[in-house]
Amino acid sequence: MIGRLPALFLLVQGMVMAFPTQAQEKILVRAPAVYDKTAFITDRVRAECTIDTLLGKHVYEKVNEKFPGAAQVREPGEAGKDKLLNLTILGVFGGGGGAWSGSKYINMRAELTQNNQVIATMVRQRSSRGGAFGATMGTCAIMERITVALGRDVAEWLASPATVSAGVPAKPDLNEASAAAAPRSADGPAGTDVPPGPAAGREEKTN
Repeated sequence: MIGRLPALFLLVQGMVMAFPTQAQEKILVRAPAVYDKTAFITDRVRAECTIDTLLGKHVYEKVNEKFPGAAQVREPGEAGKDKLLNLTILGVFGGGGGAWSGSKYINMRAELTQNNQVIATMVRQRSSRGGAFGATMGTCAIMERITVALGRDVAEWLASPATVSAGVPAKPDLNEASAAAAPRSADGPAGTDVPPGPAAGREEKTN
């Protein structure tokens, strides 16, 4: 047993030396998001609500909370050898008139890449009528509410065991137990994976 101690020590030492390199690995978020060529969205909502900018902003903010040191880039070529998170808007539904014109939704895809190779992909859809104050909210305000929820969904997906196993080191959540016991926010639970396209199946409501 004593003879095995040096080998065990070297193994542990090697793991400790490797950890800082992984922990310093940076995730870059491409922002603003881009629209898929087939994405459905009205010209007015696209021009007035700037959903591509909102989605990029809120995804970056939530990702940075779980992966400190994350940064934003505008073009894929800026990523170098770092991991790059691409955000694509697949479909947006929602006319003017705020909650009075019905639910709004955003369907989007997140792709984590490195060296132009896709590591992991997630498709997520969220919908909302604006929650308790929906009657006083405009369409763009409701759309921003959805992008905040999607930002949280993407960050949680990146930190999930399946994605972490692909080589994404997440910041440990020291308050995981207390967070699980806390009441749900107004945005509701994390969304569920759905097939791409404006008529995607299941969706998660944020109100």
